[in-house]
Amino acid sequence: MSNNPTSVSLDVRNSSSNGDGWTNVQAANGAPYSYKYTGGNHSDNNGKVVFGVGGGNAAVTLGFASTTDPRYQFVGNNVVTFQNDPNGQLSTHGAATGTRVINDNCSAELDATYKVTVTDTTANTTVPCDPVIQNKPAK
Repeated sequence: MSNNPTSVSLDVRNSSSNGDGWTNVQAANGAPYSYKYTGGNHSDNNGKVVFGVGGGNAAVTLGFASTTDPRYQFVGNNVVTFQNDPNGQLSTHGAATGTRVINDNCSAELDATYKVTVTDTTANTTVPCDPVIQNKPAK
């Protein structure tokens, strides 16, 4: 299990989608949206990342897919938040509208999610998108 830098891409649509890895969500304005993660280092290629405990810091570069409409952006300081990270291993860096970096210090086992809030600059609303980060014992 490598702790090499990992890339994850996010695509967002302002409509519901069916199947093929798309997740339907409701935006802050109540409208239906969908998102799909690709990349990561898990065999599912769905944005999930798994790192080894004690393998040193691991970086995940999160950006939008090349097919994503430019109306979707990362806006503000709290674009990425973390759930189920009791030891504070996860942090985020950067302020670009199209990229964020997530750092995992991989110091203990972890099964967390990172919630990414995307802003639709045309509809002036936000869309929640949640993939998984795991730290597992090295084998």
